Amino acid sequence: MSVSPAPPLRPEWRTATGIGDETHISGLPAPVIADGDAIIVDRQDVTAIDIVSGTTSWTVPRQLGPSAPAAVAVGDGGRTMVLYTEGGGDRSSSGSGSPTPAPTPSGSARPGTAIARSTLVAIDEASRHQLWRQQLTDVSTTGPTVDGGLAVVGTDDGTVTAFDLASGKIRWHRDLGDVVDTPIAADAQVVYASVHSNSRQRPSVVALREADGAEAWRYTPNTSGLVAGAPTVLSGTVYVTLSDGTVRAVAADTGIERWASRLNTVAAGGAPAVSDDAVVVVDTRGEVYRIDPATGARRWDFALNTPVYGPAVITGSAVLIAGGSGELSALDRGTGDRIWRQSLGVGPLLTIAVAPRAVVVARTGASAGLVGLAADPNGVLIDERSPTIVVPGSLALDWALATVPLTVILILAGRFLIVRLGPPDFEHEDLTAVIGAGADDWGDDEGPD
Repeated sequence: MSVSPAPPLRPEWRTATGIGDETHISGLPAPVIADGDAIIVDRQDVTAIDIVSGTTSWTVPRQLGPSAPAAVAVGDGGRTMVLYTEGGGDRSSSGSGSPTPAPTPSGSARPGTAIARSTLVAIDEASRHQLWRQQLTDVSTTGPTVDGGLAVVGTDDGTVTAFDLASGKIRWHRDLGDVVDTPIAADAQVVYASVHSNSRQRPSVVALREADGAEAWRYTPNTSGLVAGAPTVLSGTVYVTLSDGTVRAVAADTGIERWASRLNTVAAGGAPAVSDDAVVVVDTRGEVYRIDPATGARRWDFALNTPVYGPAVITGSAVLIAGGSGELSALDRGTGDRIWRQSLGVGPLLTIAVAPRAVVVARTGASAGLVGLAADPNGVLIDERSPTIVVPGSLALDWALATVPLTVILILAGRFLIVRLGPPDFEHEDLTAVIGAGADDWGDDEGPD
């Protein structure tokens, strides 16, 4: 769990970068924080933005290809390294007006055509001097994952490759059979990759030993879903969302399922945000869920009612959500109520990175780039319950208030009709006679039962 300034927040700076608008974006641009900079992999460059001032610290060009998170590692002699993927060609989303965070696997090239491939690049952060580069087996959208002395990358042809962090030499590679296109998790000398297919095959989560790439276990749930999102591992458990609308918890040492929790609709595929006492996921309709990591029980949910493309972020007592409507929201981690919201302008928000002094949000649209936010001492918190939660007393009051204008309208309409049409006409039937006849039927001494 990361820690950042607590809400309320205020925008401090906006810096344009080459993320691309809604029709020129591929992968899911996600900033990472290192040495006071937010590093973002754009369509054709890698840029570092100072998280306090929003000024550009440095930028290096990259070959056109899908965006994916960079990784930062400390190499020999305490040197800070930045690793990123480049190349693979233009795989922008269509002109539908909405970003495509989940890339479409490249598949096989037509006979006689070259197969587009990505390359893993390592540079020195201080000098931006290239330390090494290695071509991958296919297009990559996972970004590198660094653990110990390894950098691990997945590709669309299902291959996971591990490189020596210092030299860039290949340690091992394993073909997992289908598509690996979401970030890889790592913990305790094991890496965890989600694998899915374009066919009707079921998705899997595969554990590979860092020492030699041997498969430790493969979890293949019995599900109709075809896609597994990026995994998250914490305290001996791997958490993953599936396109069947479930969140699964799997033992990190054995691959045995511990629980499955159902959502109201399918998840977007972002990695679950996990802390010691909470698993937070977001579905494609913008409903946010807190799930108990031990039992899988749902603790709360909040309906944002807007598309969400990136994962939630747990920071202190709040959960931050970047909305596709351009609004950043904070939910109370304990209750699930919305405690703060701020529009950051036109254009979908994508992903969030947090640091002790700032929150950095990547956005696309006409003003594509990064937005930096800091604590707002004059800001105001709110207390907003999810629209999906029914409060009986409040609901009864709302119904009562809703009937008041309707009653007034009916009374006024009745008066208007009386004025226009006159009072009721009973000349064809003597009401007194009718009542009298009724009394005769009841008898002289008895009324109606």
